[in-house]
Amino acid sequence: MRKSLVVNCSLKSKSEALVEAVGKFSEYEVIQFSDVNEGYRMGEDFDAVVLSGSGARIVDPSDRRLFEGVVKLIKKCDLPTLGICYGHQLLCWAFGAKVESLAEPVLDRFESVRVIEADGIFGGFRENQTVPLSENHYDYVLKENLDQAGFHILADSASSEVEAVKYKTNRFTAFNSILNA
Repeated sequence: MRKSLVVNCSLKSKSEALVEAVGKFSEYEVIQFSDVNEGYRMGEDFDAVVLSGSGARIVDPSDRRLFEGVVKLIKKCDLPTLGICYGHQLLCWAFGAKVESLAEPVLDRFESVRVIEADGIFGGFRENQTVPLSENHYDYVLKENLDQAGFHILADSASSEVEAVKYKTNRFTAFNSILNA
């Protein structure tokens, strides 16, 4: 059976919904982001890594410093990695994508996300199809230098020009939302 490492990036508590969703597809182990430090060694029995959302702000240097261990882990990890919400922003930023604050935060609402490339996490959808996704974020990834950072855009929305990405080697997939489809 598959086993996933869930890195809980939350500053408060573990993401129950994410753990429940991962548990439908694989066995899992949850580790707090603060436990991923210089001495942390990931076991060889993992098939994938999932980075959760967080209340942290990717645009805040002090918040980014809290996640230095996670950034080092994902840079050396060769497993498929899924970043969700803050995990998406952290993953993209770690490889050089630019991030900014939204002019108006998206707080606990559904956003119509447009599928640009029906690949990766959007493999079951059609190009230009809109998908309602639950969102809650203050920051976003810019598409300005996404290619140089090694990512292909998979989806966008009115609030975020980069809703979902895939890394050039298919190693990483990240999205800014929670799929409700």
